[in-house]
Amino acid sequence: MTTSPHSNTQKSYDYIIVGAGSAGCTLANRLTESGKYSVLLLEAGASHGGLFSDMPSGFARFMHSRKFNWLYRAEKEPHLTSAKGSYTPRGKMLGGSSGINAMIYTRGLASDYDHWVALGNRGWGYNDLLPYFIKSENNSRGANAYHGAEGPLHVSDVTPYYCVSRQFLSACQEYGLPRNTDFNGAQLEGHGPYQFTMKDGKRCSTYHAYLKPALHRTNLTVLTDSLTERVLFCGKTATGIAYQRSGESYIAMANKEVILSAGTFNSPQILMRSGVGPANEIENAGINLVHELPGVGKNLQEHVDISLHYKNKAKDGLTLTPWNLLKLSVPFLKYLFTGKGQLAHSIAEVGAFYRSSEAVNEPDIQVHLLPVMFNDSGYDWLPTLVNGFTCHVCLLRPKSRGQVQLNPDSPMGKPTITYGFLKEKDDQQALLHGIKKAFEIMKQPALAKHNGGRLFPTEGATNDSLLLEEIKSRTGLIYHPVGTCKMGPDNDSEAVVDASLKAHGIKRLRVVDASIMPTVISGNTNAPTIAIAEKSADLIKADA
Repeated sequence: MTTSPHSNTQKSYDYIIVGAGSAGCTLANRLTESGKYSVLLLEAGASHGGLFSDMPSGFARFMHSRKFNWLYRAEKEPHLTSAKGSYTPRGKMLGGSSGINAMIYTRGLASDYDHWVALGNRGWGYNDLLPYFIKSENNSRGANAYHGAEGPLHVSDVTPYYCVSRQFLSACQEYGLPRNTDFNGAQLEGHGPYQFTMKDGKRCSTYHAYLKPALHRTNLTVLTDSLTERVLFCGKTATGIAYQRSGESYIAMANKEVILSAGTFNSPQILMRSGVGPANEIENAGINLVHELPGVGKNLQEHVDISLHYKNKAKDGLTLTPWNLLKLSVPFLKYLFTGKGQLAHSIAEVGAFYRSSEAVNEPDIQVHLLPVMFNDSGYDWLPTLVNGFTCHVCLLRPKSRGQVQLNPDSPMGKPTITYGFLKEKDDQQALLHGIKKAFEIMKQPALAKHNGGRLFPTEGATNDSLLLEEIKSRTGLIYHPVGTCKMGPDNDSEAVVDASLKAHGIKRLRVVDASIMPTVISGNTNAPTIAIAEKSADLIKADA
């Protein structure tokens, strides 16, 4: 599958971390801060994303970037009528997806984490993880029972810039949804502006928060443009990794552990390339089986998302016509010189969490309001030429599951991704109810000067059956994939790692990233991924 690594290039480190995303950057900082351990951090991307990554509105620059984005696309699914599978952007840079996301800081529900414990993962309840959220956080509001003010990750309030965003909040109030001043506090339900991983108008990715402050440490080695081929084993003990750089293959040895932090798609892919995973898939790809773990790549979960498109008759949102792009040169210059203005804002400024029906005890729907329209999870920019706005409605706790598989013809190429969106009837019903509530919010008087009529779903979708058919033609996602290296006990046939995130049946190998979540949390996944890495660093150091 690969050329033989050059034996004369071998170097050894105490820990090898594969992937410099949200988890990998956090681990690299925490494992090197004592000076006791040497760490190699490998990243397939070229660098940190630069000016447009730091600029809060600049992430559109990366939607089609081969250099900074893995540009994955899921398989077309027969039970959906969309023309192709869902576009799936993933960050390929120092900071990973925290360098291209919308920077929203949410943690989900306490019950999400307590459910992990109920599934057999002792030590991963909300009260176990809250200290790590607090430890990681430097919140502009200061410290309290839910927040920290001394951590490396800057979290800030940002006053909404777009009028339609502010009016959406008023519409939620008119609809009867309560105001929530802290989605990460005592309760999740309600509407309000999001908090963001930003400081002084600049993105605070995990590159800025965790990795950059550690780059001067002599016990940390960072290699970019380095694609990990596979984990190396002696029997069933991980001993190092083989990787490609500048067309050559190399080996690095790990004295203590190999840690995969390559994300929900790439961590299982690397495991399978290394001979760990479902036996039939590994053997079909011509790879020698090292250890059978049937759950590798299974249990994929993502927040299925539907974009409700509306004409904006106030024409005060964001459009990308040539004329409006030219007009953006003024805010661009303002941002360059002051760090303020329109481009210092995320376009997903405000949102809401609510229950799809009275039968549900806690919010199972999340809404993001955007002053712009696009399709195909951000890949299709044609709608941005029209004055419009979008109400994104996503299902927080889907029952449908997907999977990630090796491409047997190209194990080093892009993995095969199947989401399984809306396979379960319960998911269909919950999402339909959630969408119909969003329709009602959009009809409130506060949005009257903006709402120029609904473009999608069409006004002709007058019953559940017609609405469902339209939804199936344009399902999207909200960039929160988890679950493919599931954390669980020995008796869980789909579990890949145990509660210390060690791979079942393999020594000196851990997975630390969003792929270990047994179930997706009820919100944006970046903050929990950082907390997982913070906790894992303590587990790793305790073992050492």
